[in-house]
Amino acid sequence: MALHQTRSRCSDSTNRRRFLAACGVGLVGGTAGCTAIVDSLADLALGDVNLFNETDDVLAGTVTIVDPSDETVLSESFELPPGTDEENDEDGVTAYEDVWTESGAYEASVELDGDSGVQGESTASASISIDDTAEEMLAIAFGMEESDDAIGFTVGESLSEFAQA
Repeated sequence: MALHQTRSRCSDSTNRRRFLAACGVGLVGGTAGCTAIVDSLADLALGDVNLFNETDDVLAGTVTIVDPSDETVLSESFELPPGTDEENDEDGVTAYEDVWTESGAYEASVELDGDSGVQGESTASASISIDDTAEEMLAIAFGMEESDDAIGFTVGESLSEFAQA
């Protein structure tokens, strides 16, 4: 299968603000048990592949996804601000759309540039399974406190599933 030519990077300020609004609603909704509302709002900002920077540092590198047919469907450089960078109105999230080509096993990898690293790690990879290309998303989280991995890979259908992983 050919490389998807239609993938796009959702990084404009409107999408960031929508994500921040979803997170804010998530905090309130999570305490009230309204995860369905949170997940539907987060779907507006999230893509097939989502990078989350939970560190205090700017991370730069490359994310690569190879589909079940051994075709590279995503190979993008990124510069991901810290998730807590309030000075620059950044949210530490980058999303990529239209990555999944078919159901099956995908290879996901991240390589951080020389000056970037998370808890001493600069590379990570995982084999992931995508069964529903219209619903499932991949979260790649850097420095997530709730995870044992410095760079973690989680597949789910909603933001709340990523938070539970």
